[in-house]
Amino acid sequence: GHGLGIQFLRHIERTRLLLHLVDVSPAEDRDPVADFKTIEKELSEHNSELLLKPRIVVATKMDAADPAKVRKLQQWCRQRQMELIRISSVTGEGLEELKHGIIRKLSSETPGES
Repeated sequence: GHGLGIQFLRHIERTRLLLHLVDVSPAEDRDPVADFKTIEKELSEHNSELLLKPRIVVATKMDAADPAKVRKLQQWCRQRQMELIRISSVTGEGLEELKHGIIRKLSSETPGES
């Protein structure tokens, strides 16, 4: 609700990979796709080149996930050919896959890209 903040936005300009952590638990009555779109809009408004960076969408709190939210986010990512990885910090589910996904994305970059 308060935006990402200019310092954070400037920081991510220097990153090589963006991870979008999206809460899929039923704890809050939020739409994971709408949350993702809000972040993308703010990134674009700050610097449209941020949308060109490689990214991974990470569905968090899978130990308490709302299956409907997971399906919606999965379908949305699939339609846009975006990688989706499901994780739970509580159980450790998906953390190895996430680490490998990060390595894979960073390894596939052309040298000199940022």
